[in-house]
Amino acid sequence: MSPDDCLRVELPRGHLDGTVSDLLDRAFPADEEGRRDVSSRFDLRDNPDLPEIYAVFLAACEEWRDWRCALLVSAGDAPVELDAPAAGLPDGAAPPVLALRLEQQYRPLEYAVRHGFWPDRGELLDWMRSLATLYFIDKHEAVVPFPWPTQAGPTLARALSELQAEGIIAPGTGKEPDGAAPEATQDAVYVITREGRRLIAALLGETETYIDTYDHYQDTLADPDRDVVEFGTGRGLDLRVEAFLAEDLDPVRTVFLLRLYDGSLDERLADWMEAMESEELFAALLQPVVNRHGVEREEALRIVEHGYAWLEERQEQERRDASDRDLLRQAGDLPD
Repeated sequence: MSPDDCLRVELPRGHLDGTVSDLLDRAFPADEEGRRDVSSRFDLRDNPDLPEIYAVFLAACEEWRDWRCALLVSAGDAPVELDAPAAGLPDGAAPPVLALRLEQQYRPLEYAVRHGFWPDRGELLDWMRSLATLYFIDKHEAVVPFPWPTQAGPTLARALSELQAEGIIAPGTGKEPDGAAPEATQDAVYVITREGRRLIAALLGETETYIDTYDHYQDTLADPDRDVVEFGTGRGLDLRVEAFLAEDLDPVRTVFLLRLYDGSLDERLADWMEAMESEELFAALLQPVVNRHGVEREEALRIVEHGYAWLEERQEQERRDASDRDLLRQAGDLPD
């Protein structure tokens, strides 16, 4: 919401009982029956856009209930805690009129823990920092001196230490012949070991599988009433995370690997060592996990079913095209 926007609601009796959180649950209930009850009170003659406006606020509250975001509430210019008594919000008018501003703050790290994808945010951050550090050493040939001074960046020092303990990187000159064991010298830097190269290859293979299997869901146009799902129309929604969830994949791991290898980190090349010390970079990378279009699981499963049929059809067409090209080459109509 912009600073000048607010939601003005004339409250029925009893809605001010309990906390601000309770009030939001009454105004934007999770169940269909409650939503129909609220919608039946809309004054569509004075405000014909109310159903669309309500849908926007309802979606925000759904994301809040799903731990995808935090809601920052303010009444007038004053912030209001969600556990504050709702009775203190109106300005004394009768019937009570409430003017609220809602601001969403997406929190993918909290979402990952609340939904059990990761045991705690510290372990998740350590994993992401280690792979991001490996990415810069590999792709950008970042020179990281060994040993890395802890005072220059304690979080980066921990990531390097963990990678070294797992045999992914080791101190060396950076000029060892391929396959040779790195050796620590006075001017040593961290270099990637054979085990590190195997890990990178495995991660790239995993990421390519996600791309091959799910990339078409980033442009999904679905019509539930006609049971029609189209891909690549240029008018669809990005439902990749919904597809990951429908397939019981960890959306946090999946999104991070996709963004790790799509160049999203490259703009931080100049200050990547400093960026390792905060959570901001990693929360931004994981934004698609929580800031997304939501669909019901049943609908997501139906879309995924259409997606596999689309993939099979495309692969069959590619096989037919390859067969046609081979026949034309044999007939001499195409160059080798």
